[in-house]
Order: sequence, then structure tokens, then C-alpha cells
Amino acid sequence: MGSSKLKTESRNKLYFNKFQYKATCRILGAGYTYFTPNIETFIERMKRFRDANSQSKYGVLTMDDSWKVYWDEINIDQITQFLTWRDQVSKDKCMIRIQSDSVSFFSDDLSLLQTLTSIDPKVKFTTVKQLDSKTMYFKKEPKFKFRTYFKSRRMPPDFSDNVRNLRDIYTDTLHFSESLCKTLFDKGVYNRFRYMHGSYYVEYNDDQMLTILSMWFPTMLAKTYTCVKQP
Repeated sequence: MGSSKLKTESRNKLYFNKFQYKATCRILGAGYTYFTPNIETFIERMKRFRDANSQSKYGVLTMDDSWKVYWDEINIDQITQFLTWRDQVSKDKCMIRIQSDSVSFFSDDLSLLQTLTSIDPKVKFTTVKQLDSKTMYFKKEPKFKFRTYFKSRRMPPDFSDNVRNLRDIYTDTLHFSESLCKTLFDKGVYNRFRYMHGSYYVEYNDDQMLTILSMWFPTMLAKTYTCVKQP
């Protein structure tokens, strides 16, 4: 494989904090290989799905821009190769993540990932260029200079009220992530002991704000990053 095919992705961390390389393959039908021990089980599963969806218009757009029945376009030989590769490679050496027909393989062994060309000749390879671990880089100029993440743990009973109060006090200078606000304030059954996801964060421009946040959320704050535009 020529070096030109190895793209570089700038990140604060390695993939899943441990892997240097990623390979991405397109494998039609891969999304149906979860809990599939062998190709016979996959074929039987596809038959059931096809029979259940025989009256639907579930299709796939092919290279010639025509729609064909999804099940007919699945390459059984490719699925067989994928299942064999998956079962032969140690989970310590490679992590696999599937999203629909896109399969990502993460490893520190580039030569191992290169063997995936037998499954998908158009496989794409990426390596990580690690940036300053205390800095987050954005393609556009970020609106805020600092971002502090919350810990993954159960929220205290007064957490929602504290977020609401801080938003009211610092309307223009403090921004809680939309996903957090949606979890806290969207209509629905109220649960005062919601669980905090580690992707929730709060942004601000004044570095002294971290002291204020520490007073309001003494047990909930995780890592703080400086936000800058990519050089």
C-alpha cells in the first residue's frame, strides 16, 4: 500500500485511547452480522428479513445510480471473509465497530489492517497525529475559549436547578451543551437522579469561570480544555 493512501487525522487522543490506526471498509449487510457465529446463521437471518420485508421498497443505490433490492446486493463471499477475519483476529489486537454498511477496524498493527484489502479493495486507512492533550482543535474559530466536561456519574438532586440558575445568571458568557440541556429540560417524566453522560460539557471565555463552576458542581467536573482553531 502506498503511503499516499494513509491519511492523517489530528486528534487529542488515540482511537479509544489505545489504537494508532483505523481502517474503514464498506461491507453491504455488515449491520446484520451482530451475534452471528457463522455464514449459515447470516444467510438464514437474511432470508427471514427478506421474507418479512417482501412487500417493502427497501433498496440500495448501486454504482450505476439504480435502485436494487438490498438483500440481492449483499455479497455472501465478502460477508464470509469478514466473519472469518473477525473470528481469527484477537480482540486485543483489533477493535471492530459497525455502523450500517460501514465497518471500522482499529489497531496498532498497520500490516494487519492492510490484509483487509482482500475484503474491500477500496479500504481507507487513517493514522492519528496526536495534538496537545489539553487543547481542542476546531476547523472554525470556536465561540468559546474553554470547555469543561462533566464526569460520567449520577447527577446530584440539585443539578438541574443549578444548571438553570447559572444559565440565568450568565446568559451570554456560559453555554451548556445542547445534549445536556435536552436531557435536563425537555418535557417528559422527571427523574431527579439522571445519569450524566461523559460527553456533556459547559463552555465559557473567562478562565475564572472554572472556579465558579467548581463551587456549583464540586463533584461533577472532569477535564478542561482550551479551544482553538486548527493551525
